[in-house]
Amino acid sequence: MKPYCAYNRMLADSGFSLIEIVVAISLMAIMTVAIAPQLKYLINFQAAADTQNRLSELQSGFSTAYLANMTQIEADPNDEINFGAAGIMSPATAAPGARCSAAAANFIPWSQYTGHAAGSLVNDGYGAPLCILINPQASVAMNGINLYYHTVAFISTGPNNVLDNGTALNALGNLTLAGDDTGVLFDGRAFSVQKYTLTADKMKVIAQALEEYYVARYQSDPSRSSSIDYWSNGASSPDPVRWDSSNPGNLINYTTTASPLYIGTGQPTTDLSVALSLSKDDVTDGYGNIIQFENASQNVRSPDNGSANLAIPPYTALLTTTLPGNVSYAQAIVGVNN
Repeated sequence: MKPYCAYNRMLADSGFSLIEIVVAISLMAIMTVAIAPQLKYLINFQAAADTQNRLSELQSGFSTAYLANMTQIEADPNDEINFGAAGIMSPATAAPGARCSAAAANFIPWSQYTGHAAGSLVNDGYGAPLCILINPQASVAMNGINLYYHTVAFISTGPNNVLDNGTALNALGNLTLAGDDTGVLFDGRAFSVQKYTLTADKMKVIAQALEEYYVARYQSDPSRSSSIDYWSNGASSPDPVRWDSSNPGNLINYTTTASPLYIGTGQPTTDLSVALSLSKDDVTDGYGNIIQFENASQNVRSPDNGSANLAIPPYTALLTTTLPGNVSYAQAIVGVNN
């Protein structure tokens, strides 16, 4: 019997008694209650940080996408972002107190600019879908030119996962956030002004180059005359005598319609950028379009203008391009004989 009792006692000593188990569970419960607030805080902190990172990536990625597709986007005045063949980003909204409705389809047209798949852009750090607020096309005037743009907001509904009453994007493009909602704003106005300014600056440089070319051609002409238009030899014009007949190789075309300043490699005799020593980038506007030139149309003063009072010096030429929203932008150049 002794060996048997010793064996039973050994088995009993190898485990925990009921009292020990109850005490352990009680201590664990007390510890869980004590650290629960800290755990919740850490979880919310991480979710908030993830949300801010995602919103920042969305703002940066969309800015890049907008700049690359501005002409296409601003051809559509509605409350949507139209990437043409790539698709349309539509608003993803919610009523106050409801969950937002973003889906992968909202991001597919431009997700490549974020470096992420569209499906990974849908939710915030709390696991709830985002809201996407988009205003209809707006405009700002610069030097009498209307510049068109859109305003977009990406909204996270925060820990409560619903859009709070008061969160809104107003018609002026101002974003208001209420409750625990957070968000980022893309304001296309600044980008539109930036691109227009770049375009205007490039056109000024080209205009100066054209004016200098005109003067240089005049000064190199032994029979120089103020009655000659030195922007082309006008070989095919109705009145070639009043054009620069000695212009080498007709580097600047006689053109009655707007023609690109850069044609391409392999055609140097008809490429105006060659005559002006300008690169393709020099004659490309801020939106990626080649700037146009005309020197013998009815829009300029030239020897062949149909209006008698516009067929006399000082002669002019015209630089033109088309801004987003199908807005024409032009700059006149005056040929002055020095």
